[in-house]
Amino acid sequence: MGSKAAVVVVAEGDPREAFQRVQEIRQDKSRILAERILGTAVRARESLPLDLAVWPDSGTVCAAYLPGFEILCSRELARSSPSHLTEMVCEWAAGRHAYGVFMDSAEDWSAFTVWSGGELVRGVSLSPGSGVIEDLGDRLPFEAPFWEGERRVLHTPGYALPFHPIDLGNEALKEFFGFILEGRESVGCLDPEEIEIPAFQVDTRA
Repeated sequence: MGSKAAVVVVAEGDPREAFQRVQEIRQDKSRILAERILGTAVRARESLPLDLAVWPDSGTVCAAYLPGFEILCSRELARSSPSHLTEMVCEWAAGRHAYGVFMDSAEDWSAFTVWSGGELVRGVSLSPGSGVIEDLGDRLPFEAPFWEGERRVLHTPGYALPFHPIDLGNEALKEFFGFILEGRESVGCLDPEEIEIPAFQVDTRA
């Protein structure tokens, strides 16, 4: 499957705590979050492990509401310019912080975004085919090794970018949410196969 993700977390505190406290998920309020994305009534289906939940099938939303956090996963959130999500996400966040990571290894594309106080404060999107699509706001500390040439693509001469977007996408997952889909784990990384997120799909019976 590679690395594929389209996940937004709205957080009152450290967003990594959301995935450490999944035992507190409220199913009823999670369904309401899914309906927000799909715009219609939904029904629950079998929960998915986090490594699959971050890239659910089209027409399926993985959503989790727990005290202080909202997790939303949907392919509908995967935009080449994630800054276009700003109005929608900031409405959901209602002044809280929000973090998004998006990537598709089949296209070598990744992006991440941070919103705070109703505004986008950092947004990146890039792929070798399109180059740097967005580079908005001040760069975050975890990005430095990439932009400074310490994470170069070594085995592909003439690669169009100074680093591989999927490497940056997984680093953003680790920095924001405490897990990765592939790459170098660090001490304390969560195992995404051991965490389950509620899944919902359009209720065609309604």
